[in-house]
Amino acid sequence: MTDHSHTSEAVEDNRDSVVDAWAILILIALAVSTAVFWVSHQ
Repeated sequence: MTDHSHTSEAVEDNRDSVVDAWAILILIALAVSTAVFWVSHQ
């Protein structure tokens, strides 16, 4: 049962890292789309 609790903790840590990764990807996508929009309207 200790292994089960350990895996659930690992899943929670993994979920946090996935959320961080998605936040970074969204910020990058916004920056890229903004740059493309700005350059296309020069």
